[in-house]
Amino acid sequence: MAFGDIAQGNLERFLDANRFADELCIFIHIPKTAGSSLSAELNRMRPPYHNIHRRYFHGETVTFSRIEDEIAAVIDSGALGDARSCSGHFSWDQAAPLRAARPDARAFTFLRDPVKRVISDYRYSRTPTHPTYKETIERFPTVESYIEANETQDKMARFMLPNGVRTPDQIDAFISTNYAFIGLLEMYPLSFNILSLLLGHDRMPSEHKRKTEDTADNAVEETPALREMIAATNQRDSALYELVRLKLLSVREDWRAFRQTVQPAA
Repeated sequence: MAFGDIAQGNLERFLDANRFADELCIFIHIPKTAGSSLSAELNRMRPPYHNIHRRYFHGETVTFSRIEDEIAAVIDSGALGDARSCSGHFSWDQAAPLRAARPDARAFTFLRDPVKRVISDYRYSRTPTHPTYKETIERFPTVESYIEANETQDKMARFMLPNGVRTPDQIDAFISTNYAFIGLLEMYPLSFNILSLLLGHDRMPSEHKRKTEDTADNAVEETPALREMIAATNQRDSALYELVRLKLLSVREDWRAFRQTVQPAA
């Protein structure tokens, strides 16, 4: 019962073998992958739902609580016992206490084209919506300086995978056995609908939250040279994305045929 089953290319068989109704559904929310919209949908499809997030405090500088402490607080409160879903900007490793507290937990996430995601992340980090946007603008005066920073590179892989999982074969083996589902923003209707079917619904996406605003500080021209630079500094993300893309393509025709025969539930 895992995401790797989808590679067999039979959507009906994958759904029958992997559908889960009451287990804790853990959404690892990677920044700038339409996760805010998906979290809102998850809240409706899978209550009780908990959004686990770092709190921030304004002083001379902006400080944040630790996501590990916020996860521990949810567990210690007892709220996780009855929960059916949760999400947050936490990594696979950081989510280990959630899986330990709820051994039935199933994890899923969504990815985005690595070049598009890095540019979107950079642009969002320079808007007033981001608590530390002034510091970000000062620290990274150009998109190139942002791309070159180690902490911005391979962010999807660092959220999804243990550090030792690095080669394409290792990545494929890990995601195939440890995730219930992985979707792509570039295949969002298919990805969202398959996820909803796994959760016992039949829905199409209806929300888009937190579209990044355009400001004088976050304009980016996506040139071939910029794309090459991002691809070169995010090779682990690129391998991860391509592996998931191929798996979803294996059931795309099955999904299209399925959608022609049914109407999505309200």
